[in-house]
Amino acid sequence: MNNSYKVQPLEKIISILSYFSMGIVGLIWLIIAFVTKKHLKFFLKYNIVQSLVISIFLAIFKLILDIILSVLALIPFLTGAIATINWFISIKVISIFYFSFSIFELLIYILLIYITIGIFIGKIFYVPILSHIINKTMKRYE
Repeated sequence: MNNSYKVQPLEKIISILSYFSMGIVGLIWLIIAFVTKKHLKFFLKYNIVQSLVISIFLAIFKLILDIILSVLALIPFLTGAIATINWFISIKVISIFYFSFSIFELLIYILLIYITIGIFIGKIFYVPILSHIINKTMKRYE
């Protein structure tokens, strides 16, 4: 996407905080903009909406995964296999200082760093499939 304006530092900060707070900062900023009747630029709105959608998607994915694994764990001959799968999902594979990350957490942080780099340079970096849907939806309501 080619931005026709220079992205302001405050927009970059709010966008980054929105991703790393899983959309909470962005949601608060949307509420403040609505109450004060301020128009948000496309860059900021897009990043806020994308951070909220990513957060909702991750929460739903985790919930569905937990439900599926819990149900499968009730089957007697699958108990050991499910325990092994849970162990592989939750094992911490990388430790940096006091922080440890599982494979799933590491993938999420890589995605957030990728998006943050785009925000720093003032461009929207696309997440496959998700960004296309958000872009079409946002242009419809502009």
